[in-house]
Amino acid sequence: MKQFILDLMWSGDGEILLYLRVAHGNEVHSARFGTLLADFHKQWPINALFVADATLYTEDNLQMIVSFRWVSRLPATLTAAK
Repeated sequence: MKQFILDLMWSGDGEILLYLRVAHGNEVHSARFGTLLADFHKQWPINALFVADATLYTEDNLQMIVSFRWVSRLPATLTAAK
């Protein structure tokens, strides 16, 4: 069975799809998250609040989005989250 990943970004009300990307299922999502947000922001230079799951929370990703407004939950593996 082939696997794939869908990267989706929606408007705040969830009614308008703003970004869609289909990727190989073996891609490490956390390694691409910061790049996806940066690419999206180049296309749509708006002062948006990005809401993401815990895969956003890596040092590399946070450095890529230092000027963005974002919120995410911490990975459960972090001591601070426990």
